[in-house]
Amino acid sequence: MKKESVFLRALDMGDLERVLKWHNDAALYETLGGTYRPVNRANEAAWLRRKCVFSTSEVNLAICVAGTGAHVGNLYLRNIDPTARHGEVHLFLGDRPNRSKGYGSSALRQLVRLAFATLGLQRLYLYVLADNAAAIRTYAKCGFAVEGRLRRQAFKQGRFKDMLVMGLCRTEGTKARRHRGTKK
Repeated sequence: MKKESVFLRALDMGDLERVLKWHNDAALYETLGGTYRPVNRANEAAWLRRKCVFSTSEVNLAICVAGTGAHVGNLYLRNIDPTARHGEVHLFLGDRPNRSKGYGSSALRQLVRLAFATLGLQRLYLYVLADNAAAIRTYAKCGFAVEGRLRRQAFKQGRFKDMLVMGLCRTEGTKARRHRGTKK
């Protein structure tokens, strides 16, 4: 198996300053599907406290660089449905210099393994801005396929933008790993 460039760990309250900075970065939100809204320290601390508590419906992880341990982004598996056995992926790398280094792909590969092998999920899905070519390449490299288009779904920079729905089923993930020459 390929050595990963990042490792994942649970979010903790020590991450508050970084997460507060990222959640207040309007430029970062231009690449994400969510709506940017400034957040104050007290509300961010309350949000982070909730995300640090064990939940069967979500997993909230910090993306950290192997070797240094630097926290460079977050990866969430949300809306986990234990009956239908699927979950929604959210990923971002906070600071621009940490993008395009393979960190997102490395983190996503690890989340796919966690979701399928450990949590027993059968499908992962995500939403991505249709014009975010770098993110779409990352997701596709990890086996995700475009399943649909949500027209005019997001409002960014004064205009409406389409979003893509991308998904990966457990059987497809296994095939993708075999195709890339890695073991199950």
